[in-house]
Amino acid sequence: MFNVSVATLMQHLLFLFLLVVAPIWDLYDTRRLKRNPSSEQKIRYYKTLCTWLWIASALAVVAIGFRPLFTISPSPGEISWLLLHPWVRYLVEALIAIVVIISVVLPVGTVIWKKLTKRPRKYSSADALKSLSYFFPATWTERRWWVFVCITAGVCEETLFRGSMLRYLHVIPWTLNLTLALLISSVIFGFNHLYQGAGGVAGSAIVGFLFGLLFLLTGNLLLPIIFHGVMDLRMLAIFRPPADTPS
Repeated sequence: MFNVSVATLMQHLLFLFLLVVAPIWDLYDTRRLKRNPSSEQKIRYYKTLCTWLWIASALAVVAIGFRPLFTISPSPGEISWLLLHPWVRYLVEALIAIVVIISVVLPVGTVIWKKLTKRPRKYSSADALKSLSYFFPATWTERRWWVFVCITAGVCEETLFRGSMLRYLHVIPWTLNLTLALLISSVIFGFNHLYQGAGGVAGSAIVGFLFGLLFLLTGNLLLPIIFHGVMDLRMLAIFRPPADTPS
């Protein structure tokens, strides 16, 4: 077991890494990828991203421990606006359900329905994301790597931004109000998506906030991890499969 001061130092370093190093590093790496979006470079980027996310998550587990990292039991007084008003809880649950339906169920359902009815797809949602096509998978090899990227993002980003960072800001060492800690961690999560532009940063921050609320409502990271991974995996349905194989 680590000395308390060593564990606290590790948490400080993880927070600084996620606050400063990770967004700048990722922005630089994605710009380099945009200049040369070859399959080799894209897979290199996927490997790099997964490596640092898993290493950072492992360090978080070592510094904090598995149970306090993946579970939370806030008292009603810590976030009374959410836990003491049933209508707020129902509204939050409805918003999360709407986000999942729009971003996951509809595109995947459309793919399944058109395959069953043998109708061609227009991939209109892929056209809307065309500016980020350099980042998303195109070949079958890239798509297989994308599955691992999505699993990594679901497990590691929820571990780091909801589990570790929320505890760091609210419990030890800063003891901030839980709502404020959730807002700060969500904004930092948004800025770790700088490659998506201002709209992507704002959208990621909002989704991160909703995942944080889901963490507080359920008491563990399981559902946020699943929803996060599935939302990223939906890109395989949104983007057209390689042209050399049947769609």
